[in-house]
Amino acid sequence: MSWVRRRPHGCLLVLSAAVLLVVTVPTAGALQDEVSVLFDFSPAKSAYNPGDNLTLEFRVRNAMLNGTPALNNVRVWNVSAYFSWMAPNDWASMNVSGESRWLYPGEMQEFGLNLTVPADSTSRTYTYILKVEYSYIIMPEWGASRATWESVPYHDFVVEVAEPPGEEPKVDYVPYVAGMALVLALGSIGAYLYHRKGEAERRRRMPMGSADALGLAEVPGAATYPVIKALPGERFPIERGFVYLVKEKRPRIGFAMFAEATKHGAKGLLVAREHPNRLKQMYEFEAVKILWLTRRVGVDHIDPTELSLLSLDITKFVEGTPKSVVLLEGLEYMITQNDFESVLRFINHLHDVILAHDCAIVVVLDPRVLSTRELALLERSARIVEPAEPVEGRDERPSEELEA
Repeated sequence: MSWVRRRPHGCLLVLSAAVLLVVTVPTAGALQDEVSVLFDFSPAKSAYNPGDNLTLEFRVRNAMLNGTPALNNVRVWNVSAYFSWMAPNDWASMNVSGESRWLYPGEMQEFGLNLTVPADSTSRTYTYILKVEYSYIIMPEWGASRATWESVPYHDFVVEVAEPPGEEPKVDYVPYVAGMALVLALGSIGAYLYHRKGEAERRRRMPMGSADALGLAEVPGAATYPVIKALPGERFPIERGFVYLVKEKRPRIGFAMFAEATKHGAKGLLVAREHPNRLKQMYEFEAVKILWLTRRVGVDHIDPTELSLLSLDITKFVEGTPKSVVLLEGLEYMITQNDFESVLRFINHLHDVILAHDCAIVVVLDPRVLSTRELALLERSARIVEPAEPVEGRDERPSEELEA
């Protein structure tokens, strides 16, 4: 996350030694992030058409701590968005100072920016960047300072152009229909004669058990990567530049893949819904950093609704860590706390990030929680990993969890 700050000018009067010993006031340089921003498109669609009207919804939250005697208040005065169909430095902006209010630490306010997809836009995936300009007050004596929050570039705004119905040319179809009827008649006669004469010979030459003998047609090879069949505990290397979607109830295979990569020199980032201490009792793994998906405030805790912050943390880790691997456990929880379309955009953004870096991402998902359509959308940009021999009726939890 990037931001711009201007420090307050002026000089401070000399304070007494007693006051300096008792009162500690946070300065602008000590702050990390004054605001956190969530966003969504309304109406939410997987693809938009040229000329569509939509609203970009910003939810801005005061992310500063509730310090005393500092105020730590934030007020938004402008929201902006840039899409790659726009000219350079041509942002869509809206001054919201008339409707915004001062936000105390932890408070949130929503703003809407109305947009229209250009009528002459082409079918493609567009990139966009968001910006929020705001003021913040730490001490009344300092006055308000201005700053800017700016997002990372996102690459998931899809525009599809529908083919316009053109005028049907006036064609005399009679000759074509007559010719097709003649061809069909001749073809039917030839097929019948061939069938009568060659049936016995074909049966004599056909090996028993072949696809033709069973009346089945050969299935052409799939255009996508084949599904990887793996057993719990099995080891196999992970290739960089891929998102691996592991479909299993418990993340045994996912942690095995993660451990295999880290044993061969990759640096690991774990994002998990389960508490890290609990995971260390259940699985063997090494991670440079662990982020816990929880609404509790703490170090290395991440709110599951803060998808933009989680995306930024993963992007920073990947960009700053050559040869890295990320394990994401808890996608079902993220979907329940947001919505499927938002999580799908999040996964697609991660796919774009790893293509440019020496890394891979392993996503563990229980396929029972999604519909066939939703699962298919997730599988489009991922290599699929499934258990090779699922055991029916067997509880897959480890013995330590069953005893707890």
